[in-house]
Amino acid sequence: MDSLWRLSRNTRLPDTVRLAALHRLGFRYVHHDPDSARMAARMQLALAREKELPDWQARALNVIGLSYRYQSRYDEALQHYEQSIALLEKTGDRNYMSAVYGNMGGVFQVQSNFPKAIEYITKSLALAEETGDRKKMADGYIGIATIYFETPNNEAKVLEYLEKSLEIYEALNHREGLALAYGNLSSVYLELDDLDKALYYNNKAFDIQEKDDNLYGAATSLHNRAVIHSFQGRYEEALADFNREVAIFKTIGDEEALADAYNSMGDLWIQQQRYPLAIQMCRQGLDIGRRVGSANLRVIDACACLYQAYRLQGQYKPALEYLEQLSATKDSLQRDETAQKLKEMELQRQAAIDSLGREQEKFRIEMAHQQTLRRKDSTMGVLTVIGLGILVVALAFWVRMLYFRRRAQLLQLRSEEMEKQQLLNEIALLRTQVNPHFLFNSLSILSSLVQVNADLAEQFIEQLSRSYRYILEQKEQSLVPLRTELEFIKAYSFLLQIRFENKFNLHVELPDELLDTRKIAPLTLQLLIENAVKHNRMSLKEPLSVSVFVENGETLVVKNNLQPRNTPAVSTGVGLQNIKDRYALLTERPVWAGEMEEAFVVKTPLL
Repeated sequence: MDSLWRLSRNTRLPDTVRLAALHRLGFRYVHHDPDSARMAARMQLALAREKELPDWQARALNVIGLSYRYQSRYDEALQHYEQSIALLEKTGDRNYMSAVYGNMGGVFQVQSNFPKAIEYITKSLALAEETGDRKKMADGYIGIATIYFETPNNEAKVLEYLEKSLEIYEALNHREGLALAYGNLSSVYLELDDLDKALYYNNKAFDIQEKDDNLYGAATSLHNRAVIHSFQGRYEEALADFNREVAIFKTIGDEEALADAYNSMGDLWIQQQRYPLAIQMCRQGLDIGRRVGSANLRVIDACACLYQAYRLQGQYKPALEYLEQLSATKDSLQRDETAQKLKEMELQRQAAIDSLGREQEKFRIEMAHQQTLRRKDSTMGVLTVIGLGILVVALAFWVRMLYFRRRAQLLQLRSEEMEKQQLLNEIALLRTQVNPHFLFNSLSILSSLVQVNADLAEQFIEQLSRSYRYILEQKEQSLVPLRTELEFIKAYSFLLQIRFENKFNLHVELPDELLDTRKIAPLTLQLLIENAVKHNRMSLKEPLSVSVFVENGETLVVKNNLQPRNTPAVSTGVGLQNIKDRYALLTERPVWAGEMEEAFVVKTPLL
């Protein structure tokens, strides 16, 4: 590499020698250091323009396109490929034109634009066969095989074209081509669930790429090997390969590939039920995906990974958020694709109109100057109309295909909406359990009190109505201010003190500055106090004391002295478990309950 740099800078050498050195430098760097490759190619381009050598300009533009392609900057890659083709058409170098067409087909294939990919790879293959370039023929076979691989049930054709390419690469001893063929064979056998063959061919590709310092190819093979290892249950080996892949893509600056690697690592951790690690990986994938573009497949994969990780560990609120982001990104991506398709159709329509206008002008001139050719011109007009009719039918077919595609996506979105609604229904179900439960317990207290003291029963009814009005007002709320809940508890404790007289005491010590700034789930305090009354005995000598206070400014604590009833109360399963389930839907911070120093303590997070 140092020798090539020295040759390129030696102005006493012929221009073609210096240009060849820069060209070889660009190709040497393009896989593992695209920025350096682009620098060398731009030096080559400047020198070629200065010496007015269009062939060398075209070669430099092709290397610049490759450097952008390996950094996933596809629009810039295509722009430089097109400039290269324009120069090659002038010089007539059909052999090198074949290589550039193949590179353009590769970019369209990565973008899943398969019609365009087939168009350019077919052009490349035709030129390679015309010029007798066997290496480019093999490249064309690889390109066609990979396109067939993208469509289902074409494994036989894929293997046929890969074997053709492999035969040529072996005869030429072309190491980079062999690695490419081996890698694609590995992917086919992975699709066929033949993991041993998939791993065999992947390792053959990786050995070549590693020895040749082909960092991009080696990273791709590491990714594929990690996938195979995960299917085999060899998770530690899979993780090691993913980590090596990440290090390479960080070095060469391919952010889209890096996002794919992080998302795949997240899926690997989900398989092992290591959900926090999955969340950590997929968040990195999401950050990179959003930096690359707001709506793309990397963002979709990351949101799907995060949704699964949160849902599987029971954290429904963030799961719901990422499900909504997933749906929104898919909608945005679909809108972009539809806009692009409509733009292409408009260009086709305009091209057809321009073509028709040219034909009509030609027809008018011929009619004016050559009357004898009317019949021939009429025939041409008829053929033009037929051609336009075919174009209209093709456009109609395309529009119908877009309709069915959109309909399928709407069905998928409807399924996702149903899953989101199921999460919302879980929250609503937990909330509605509380309302009748409170009423039934209060009516039970009232039925006992009416027989003892009618005046107190009347006061009880008044406080009960105020309390239940609070429940009705807050039934649609997931959270209420701490002050609002405290005012309700004062009314509720009045009801308890009427019933139990001096056997029940409630002590509330809450800082005033937290009452309006912090929130809790409605009826949390009522359920915890009721739970204490239900499961503990009380008397004048041994009153039940319940304390409510704040710990560390972040946690609400409800504590009662522990004196269990001799006969355990029948439990409905609504109280404490209901609180735990409701807070699990609101926050990642858990509710803690248990015995502590001869007292029963419940700690709930302040939100």
